[in-house]
Amino acid sequence: MPLTIPLNEKQVDLLRHLYRQTGPVLCDNLDGRVVRALRSRGLVQQKGDWLSLTDAGKAEFEKLRRRRVASPHAEVASPRHARAEAIIRAVEALELALPRDAELKVGDMLAYADDVVEGLRGFARQLARAS
Repeated sequence: MPLTIPLNEKQVDLLRHLYRQTGPVLCDNLDGRVVRALRSRGLVQQKGDWLSLTDAGKAEFEKLRRRRVASPHAEVASPRHARAEAIIRAVEALELALPRDAELKVGDMLAYADDVVEGLRGFARQLARAS
């Protein structure tokens, strides 16, 4: 039975980013270590300077996303960590509901939904680290 090493946070972030895109992404600003790790697992393919998800990559991300949203009773170390986990689950549920390239009104400003979701995800991670 093969040992499956779980994807780390940066690998999941890149899968999420590629999943939300409508086409391939330029590799210039991507972390090469993360790209190589995902490519070695067959989750992404690189053609020239462009990176895109494989069918296996899409399936893996959808599996991770469903598992994360459906598992609200994860063990938590502290109330702050529990709050961070709740925010992450809510953000992932929101991400499922938002169409690609959507814009949201935040206060009086329009913002891309991806940027709002990423900001909320970053806040939750910062909250979890502070605990």
